[in-house]
Amino acid sequence: MEIKEFTSLLETPVNTLLKSIGSELKQVAKNRILEYQASEFKRNYFTKTLLHRSEPIKLTEFYQPLHIAQQKDIRKIPSKIKKIPTEDVSKLFKKSNYITLIGNAGSGKSTIVKYLFINAVQSGYKIPIKIELRYLNEYKHSFTDYIYNEIFLFHKLGFTSQIIDRLLGAESFVFFFDGYDEISSSKKEKITQEIDQFVSRFPKNAYLITSRPYTNIDTLPLFSNYTVCDLDEKEIPAFVKKQISNSEEELAEKIIKAISQIDNRSYRTFLSNPLLLSMFILTFQSYSEIPKKRSDFYKQVFDTLYSVHDSVSKLSYVREKISGLPKDGFEDILRLFSFISFFEEKFIFQVKYLEQKLNIIKEKKKNLKFDNENLIEDLQVAIGILNKEGLDYTFPHRSLQEYFSANYISNLSDQNKELIFKKIKSIIEKEYFYLINNHHFLALLGEQDYNSMMKLVAIPILESIFKNLDSSKEFDINQKYDIVCKTFLITADLMQPGLRKELIHDEFCDKNRPKIILIGENTNTFVFPKSKDEEIVTKKSVDKSIELIKKRGQFWIENIKKNIAEQEQSDADIIDII
Repeated sequence: MEIKEFTSLLETPVNTLLKSIGSELKQVAKNRILEYQASEFKRNYFTKTLLHRSEPIKLTEFYQPLHIAQQKDIRKIPSKIKKIPTEDVSKLFKKSNYITLIGNAGSGKSTIVKYLFINAVQSGYKIPIKIELRYLNEYKHSFTDYIYNEIFLFHKLGFTSQIIDRLLGAESFVFFFDGYDEISSSKKEKITQEIDQFVSRFPKNAYLITSRPYTNIDTLPLFSNYTVCDLDEKEIPAFVKKQISNSEEELAEKIIKAISQIDNRSYRTFLSNPLLLSMFILTFQSYSEIPKKRSDFYKQVFDTLYSVHDSVSKLSYVREKISGLPKDGFEDILRLFSFISFFEEKFIFQVKYLEQKLNIIKEKKKNLKFDNENLIEDLQVAIGILNKEGLDYTFPHRSLQEYFSANYISNLSDQNKELIFKKIKSIIEKEYFYLINNHHFLALLGEQDYNSMMKLVAIPILESIFKNLDSSKEFDINQKYDIVCKTFLITADLMQPGLRKELIHDEFCDKNRPKIILIGENTNTFVFPKSKDEEIVTKKSVDKSIELIKKRGQFWIENIKKNIAEQEQSDADIIDII
């Protein structure tokens, strides 16, 4: 887009905004805002993806418009869900100026934000301001200070706090707060309060916040909650064609045909996620089938990134790795770095942080010898497993960091594995919503080392809860309420992977804890109240729920222990043969 065209698009909203500023500052402020918006527009309009890693391309060339739905509707039969398109930012904010956009890993939340940012400029809707909330993890001051100092004053969009107050008090901005789930747990409560205060202070602007599910962002009082819809069977072919150039039409048709022939429903669901579908496209020519384990799929993704050139269509070229490391050396470093950064809750890496951790890895692992600068260039350019955003680095998606972290743990010695699993157990016992916030990581870990997950995490926690319930201690209704919730989460998340997704009601999280869980007489059936009016929180119902979930939990424990023992014995028998 030409700068002249860009300037003309913003002319009206900027002029409207600057009515409240004295004439002597108007032209300066106008020029600064246009310069800032031109820079931000370019950052969002040109982007790199997992499939387009060599050069930034126009978002409009590969973006398949996604749909969202009100959170209260998302559990309806798919044909009954009222899907809302995200092609027009003004229509999106027609009913409410305050939106939370909630979606699973890879559902396309951040890409929707980029598209809406561009659309806000192109349609002259409002002046868009995008803030990636993960940057607040390193920021020492308040959320409001960040907007004032790091955006308005730093870019000289406003010259004093009083002028910034006047600008923000108008109705000229649309704020995109991206990645609420990437705020570190130690700062989340404080930043959430500050966001609420900021929005309440400047209510005339439009606001959109993105997050993974179950972070409690949907409890913000002013906001209407929406969920990103999965790609449906009609959208998947269109998405595939958008990702592949017109010259590769035959390849696109082969991928679409392969997807249509997949019988397993869970695999179809898997490919309804834009990120995972992109990964399937990336790996298709090397691996035309989806493996049963998700962790194996991520392994295929890395193998493809490592060996494939920057374009899907040029598979014969392998870019030189200037660090001189072999493939398993890169894997070892990625496992170690991902493990450290994941548990430090770092999802964006400043150069200083990256080099500090790489130095620690070299110090602790003498067999890994590399130059930091060369390694970082290989990871970014030759492999494409790190993206550079401004001066900082990130993984193409956080799920890759989770995969490598889980893979590191699964390859530890038994002694060290016991230490880290016990640490995970301790974290869950202190904060059981850790299960929800890190569900994907725990699922990957459980896939790769199910026995350790059961023996060292799930079973000990459940047995401790049951023992506590059987003690002479009296629990009040709220304590029992929380125990039922915690028990359900552990059993459903850790012992029966995939069960929770089918069972959790849209109102599952409220005020930091789930609704009461009712368990039917058939102990395989979990029932959730469909509305607040149906919520039953009586001593009798809670006691009944506890007894039934204990019965089911004990059944799971006994069966899992039996299966693990049989597996270990069969391994011992095989060893005896030799």
